[in-house]
Amino acid sequence: MARDIVVIGCKLPHGIILHSPVDPTKKVTIKGLNSSELIVPYVLTPVDADFWTEWEMANAKFQPLVSKALFVAKNKADADAMGKEFQREKTGLETIDPNSHGIKTVEKE
Repeated sequence: MARDIVVIGCKLPHGIILHSPVDPTKKVTIKGLNSSELIVPYVLTPVDADFWTEWEMANAKFQPLVSKALFVAKNKADADAMGKEFQREKTGLETIDPNSHGIKTVEKE
């Protein structure tokens, strides 16, 4: 019997390893933005739905969930729509624009 799969969207640069609250030996690696050669607002990782449900219930107040840096969707199309919706949500880990912070850059010759 095929297991149900959900798609996890991740806007964290480094990704994250999730450990099952029921069985800590079970873990899932969620890919981060640095795992992609493309510059995108999020990266998708398929995850077993039961694992995600258990993990999400045990970690409901985890800041990346609250800030939408991690989000769950039923399929890729839903994840793409949600990713666009959450695109402007800040994680606090975005790169900074040096010009907007008064940092002078050196021009290469």
